[in-house]
Amino acid sequence: MPDPVIQPATADGIARSTALLERWLPAFLAGRRADDDVYADGVSTWHNAGEWEAEIRRTPSRTRSVQAGATLRVEDVRVRVSDDGWVVQSVTVGTSGSGDPVRIPSCLVVTVRDGRIARFEEYADSRAVEVLFGPRG
Repeated sequence: MPDPVIQPATADGIARSTALLERWLPAFLAGRRADDDVYADGVSTWHNAGEWEAEIRRTPSRTRSVQAGATLRVEDVRVRVSDDGWVVQSVTVGTSGSGDPVRIPSCLVVTVRDGRIARFEEYADSRAVEVLFGPRG
């Protein structure tokens, strides 16, 4: 088994990631996409619920859910910054478009390359996600 790779953080790397985070986070919390220059070309999102990956759309899934009648907000947000991105732990709460209660604790790993967001990895309970989006099949 190969040894784990441990990459120590640097003050400059954390400062660069924090500056980008401060541009992206308000949009995320509002359920909208940040300015286009925040994202790398071909930025993608991987979801553990169903293990699928796709290039992100211009309209975040939370916004599309609200447009379909859901009432959602993000609470209990905690962020840890590293040289190459950040991790957001949060809980999405509210009601689905059909009126069912929604509570989705999640962990979002954001990878930054060349000063732009290159990839999201979202980890959430698949049963909780189904309340909002339905079964993935």
